[in-house]
Amino acid sequence: MKSRGWNNQAKWYFTLTILLIAIAWSYTWFSREVPLHQQLLIPFAFVTMGMAIKYGDQVFDLNLGSKRKATMFSIPVGILMGALIFLDEGSATIFIGLLLALLVASKYDNLAFRLGFVVAGGFSILAVVSGNPFHGIGAMMVMMAAFADEVISDRGDRMRPGVLSIFLRERPILKVAVLMLCVVSILPTYLYFIAFLGFDTGYSFVEQISLSGGIGHRKP
Repeated sequence: MKSRGWNNQAKWYFTLTILLIAIAWSYTWFSREVPLHQQLLIPFAFVTMGMAIKYGDQVFDLNLGSKRKATMFSIPVGILMGALIFLDEGSATIFIGLLLALLVASKYDNLAFRLGFVVAGGFSILAVVSGNPFHGIGAMMVMMAAFADEVISDRGDRMRPGVLSIFLRERPILKVAVLMLCVVSILPTYLYFIAFLGFDTGYSFVEQISLSGGIGHRKP
């Protein structure tokens, strides 16, 4: 994707996303809290999923680009999320909570989202049945925070543009919840908080470039 035509917010979110990946890698390099494969994979995977999820959302909500491609793209994204859930306890705690929150909030409102949910949800069930570790209380906290953010984000969408509406759409409750899970060591390292911020800024980046015509033109 070329930066030509990006609005200022898109440029800001892109810069912040790259910066957060660098911060995550630097933090884990110096702290030595996680193995090298987690250090490299988790920040990149979180950002990739945030961007991919919002891409599918915008294609269907704004009628941009190819819905067929967005639907097919949801399969590898679901596999990526599912693999993290199956293999990594911290990621499982976050994403199982998110999957449940979006289910409760009835946000699986297009084919791409439903397909991605089925794939990632299948991995989640397999992880639970296999006894793979995740923190149930942590997942419930993520679920409640994510659901609350969906409610206030919808309210922000209905408000006049301004600082408060922007703040409500930035999912503040979930960010605080993930940070608190790191503070109390339910999530074992602050890498997850930094990576989750990257997930969120990647999500917002794609939202902004879609508004700038960066992922396709609106179809009549």
